[in-house]
Amino acid sequence: MCRFCSQCGEQLQDKVKFCPSCGNAASEKPTTGTADTDDFTTGGSIGFSNRINAPEIVEHIKKSKRSARGCAFVVVPLPFIIYVIVSFVSDEVKTADALVFGGGISVAFLLFYLLSCFISNAKRSWDGVVTDKRIYNKTKQVRDDDRWDTEHYTEYVITFRTDSGKKIRSVERFDRGRDDPEYYPYLGIGDRVRYYPQLSYQYEKYDKSHDSKIPCMLCKTFNDIHNDKCESCNTPLFK
Repeated sequence: MCRFCSQCGEQLQDKVKFCPSCGNAASEKPTTGTADTDDFTTGGSIGFSNRINAPEIVEHIKKSKRSARGCAFVVVPLPFIIYVIVSFVSDEVKTADALVFGGGISVAFLLFYLLSCFISNAKRSWDGVVTDKRIYNKTKQVRDDDRWDTEHYTEYVITFRTDSGKKIRSVERFDRGRDDPEYYPYLGIGDRVRYYPQLSYQYEKYDKSHDSKIPCMLCKTFNDIHNDKCESCNTPLFK
């Protein structure tokens, strides 16, 4: 069984007493990667939850996929059909142009759907550690009628190092005065996390034992850590 540093999330070799990355004392208890159910009575837990396999979660993911396929089935061919119909009832649109423009838009919609399927594929899940957090206040020039205005916005950037050594960044961007990041306040440097691309709230903490709140991975509502199900959508919390 693997052991991980409780301070920075670094994987530890057998028999080491201190983390080679941060120097924190290593726990003698191995970690299995799934939550210890005995910890549920105290609210938080240590370990990744196995509730990704809960019937409610599995059914939600299947339902989302069915909805996306149904929407794509209707939306993708719609521009092509509309352009072709217009070309038959109007002399202003040639059939050849309708086929090109309608077909082009439909292909673009299809590519967008395929890209979203790839992004949300469960096989793209990974485990890693938060290595850095930064806030950037930025500006950009935007066109407003006949003049240019300066728009202020804030970027909340979290950097992860996956177990495979890959560096990944999460960027949450908000207009100034409307800052409401989802991940930045919840995740800290050193937190070990698991990424779920198929869920609405995509990062689960490994160590939740010090938290007072826990996010619902489906509706993103933050719940009391002692709750077993989300108070908003009544689905199991990842504990």
